[in-house]
Amino acid sequence: MRSIRTRRLLAAVCAAGVLASLGAACGSGTPAASGGGLLDVYSGASGQLTPNFNPFSLTATAGTAGMIYEPLMFFNQARANDIQPQLATRYSFADGGRTLNFTLRRGVRWSDGQPFTAADVAFTFNLIRTNQKLNTQAFSITNATAGDATHVTLTFSRAVYTRLWNIAGQTWIVPEHIWSKISDPANFTNSKPVGTGPFTLASFSPQSYVLRKNTKYWEAGKPKIAGLRFHSFSGNESATTALAAGQLDWSGLFIPNIAKQYVSKDSRHNQFINESILYVTNLVPNLDRPPLNDVVVRKAISAALDRNQIIKLAFSGYGKYPNPAEIVQPLYTGSTAPKYRGAKLDFDPKGARQSLLAAGYTAGSDGILRDPRGRKLSFTCKVVSGFTDYISALQIITQSLRAIGIELKTQQVSNSAFATAEQTGDFDFIITNGFGGPSPFFMYNNLLSSKQTAPVGQPANSNFARFRNATVDQALATIQSTPPTDTATLNAAYRRIQDVVVSQLPYIPIQQSSSLAEYRTVKATGWPTASNHYALALPYSSPDAGIVAKNLVPVH
Repeated sequence: MRSIRTRRLLAAVCAAGVLASLGAACGSGTPAASGGGLLDVYSGASGQLTPNFNPFSLTATAGTAGMIYEPLMFFNQARANDIQPQLATRYSFADGGRTLNFTLRRGVRWSDGQPFTAADVAFTFNLIRTNQKLNTQAFSITNATAGDATHVTLTFSRAVYTRLWNIAGQTWIVPEHIWSKISDPANFTNSKPVGTGPFTLASFSPQSYVLRKNTKYWEAGKPKIAGLRFHSFSGNESATTALAAGQLDWSGLFIPNIAKQYVSKDSRHNQFINESILYVTNLVPNLDRPPLNDVVVRKAISAALDRNQIIKLAFSGYGKYPNPAEIVQPLYTGSTAPKYRGAKLDFDPKGARQSLLAAGYTAGSDGILRDPRGRKLSFTCKVVSGFTDYISALQIITQSLRAIGIELKTQQVSNSAFATAEQTGDFDFIITNGFGGPSPFFMYNNLLSSKQTAPVGQPANSNFARFRNATVDQALATIQSTPPTDTATLNAAYRRIQDVVVSQLPYIPIQQSSSLAEYRTVKATGWPTASNHYALALPYSSPDAGIVAKNLVPVH
């Protein structure tokens, strides 16, 4: 969803001297210690911070999307069917879903004072259309035209009923007067970003950066807080220590036993919400690397895993048992084939080993199986350094696979190195999340569409397993061209996809997951709650983090 295109902890972060520098900046946990009432935020993992504020980049610095740059509409995934106007106030489909018209908000200005108009919107989509590297969401756009200052029309080569979220909610509008002068927009780092969002970049260093409120912001009276300072840590443990000590105001950390480790440290101000966002934690095989292209191997690996144990021990019981069709339950039960509703992935280690032996794999003297060409079933799984929940899960998975004759090694890498590896296919396995959206189409399109992948060595958008299947591609095309009211056609297409997913197992689901968002009410109130869930409270979710930040009220 980076993202989505939302991604889990996508900021690049420095690894050394961070806790000390944070303590110096905000050790007392007071607004004054934070410098001008800034909220201290953690939304990253490991590696040195780099100033990449290009909203088209898959590795843009946290806050770029949603805080500095905005979409046309906001799709609140915390609630069903909650679409709110942002830069656009209205939309309508025409020509069988191949045309999309927007009416834009009046009185919006870029942070440099220049007026925002429909020309900027048309420019942004035409820039995507004419630069394939920017078209990371595989839009079939044919043209974008501005009728006048507040009306823009987008045309596509096929119906885009299912793509409204991507088009209106996950495309960040850029100013024509700046970006028209950029010769290489895909590699432009945009160190001095100009956006319409509620915040602007104030300062940047390899250790932290500050976003200050945009005094020219279009929504009257917002934002109310002075700004945010984004920090970096070596991993979850050091960040959790800082959070519990009151040195952070906002984070999206995985914290085992959060009541004890966090809430109890300051029960008045330390709060959290468990966000049931739409993703599944997967063990992702590189299908372009034999023998992982052998479904027998993938199914054996899956059958060796005791997911109940993994969820309990590695994820503190926060997750749910995943559906074998890679579809979120119970939210999308209506789009799930009856035979897969409530279905479980097999846990059968003995049967897993027997299936490998029957397929011609033989045991070596070290107990590790070999394929018919003599290659060991030995793989390496890359994981972001500091992701303690994933690392713990891999320790359990390693033991489980060893029992059936498969060797798995864990390689911890920086967040930026992980992003590069997953995009270019430089891995045997990775462990990461598959993200969904307002309908099952998004999860399936992100993970399974051949248009979302690329040969090894070239960057894939979201189909990192490099799965390709004509039946799935055709079903996705059918869904995309079908009006949302035709549920019979939609469900038939979803069930064709599910049959392929269950039979081929291109991804190995570990859990249907949720995410914890932690925040403190010492400096600001107005955070999302279960009774007022106006956006996801995750500091790495875009544009939700921007929606949250602009609605916070400082405590004086």
